[in-house]
Amino acid sequence: MARTLFTLAAAVSAVAPDADIVAVAPLTENSTGRVDAVQATLDTGAQVVIRVATDPEAGDDLRADARALRALTPGVRALLPYSAPELLGEVPLADDTAVITSFIAGYRVDPGEVPAGPGVAPALAEALAATHALPVSWAREAGLVVRSAEQVRDEASRLVDRAEHTKRMPRALVSRWRRAIADDDLWRFEPTVVLGGASSSSFFLDDHGGVPTVVGVVDWHAVAVGDPAVDLQWL
Repeated sequence: MARTLFTLAAAVSAVAPDADIVAVAPLTENSTGRVDAVQATLDTGAQVVIRVATDPEAGDDLRADARALRALTPGVRALLPYSAPELLGEVPLADDTAVITSFIAGYRVDPGEVPAGPGVAPALAEALAATHALPVSWAREAGLVVRSAEQVRDEASRLVDRAEHTKRMPRALVSRWRRAIADDDLWRFEPTVVLGGASSSSFFLDDHGGVPTVVGVVDWHAVAVGDPAVDLQWL
């Protein structure tokens, strides 16, 4: 961690000046070192998360995440069966900006450990289905990226072009993708709201009556309207 725990925790005073921090701990995330993150417990009992990017690309993602969380109005949040972090504030630091959100408790499951049958898989499917059912009109009004099926197809074609030009993509894989892009049936989908950047670390679960349930979803930095299949690419 490039910054000390207490340097990050001090940012909380800017959004909760009357609260005292009673505990601070590093927050372990699947961020590959791109984000410094700590969890702070306040004297009110509330728990918050402070994140600061360690490189420009991560900074862009963190700011996009903050914009998306700000766009999640109470009405939109009420449509979701899980919690999304509440954006508490953005605090300028000497060299970057700290993003402060509410903390979501729960456990996460790696893709290779998702068991077949009832349990985790249906819980993930329910959470994604609810996300995909959010109104596209909300995304437009929030200024999010909205892509038609044809635009998604064109974007995929350009991506394959770039990959092919690197000379590192196996020709068999290039051919497979070319065939997929040429198949009209594969691109007759209805665009929906998608998380876009979801991974196994995005979903927090808890057991209700012994049944796994998604209680929280993080990583909203790439939320947009597009191909719902993109949210399954990590499985």
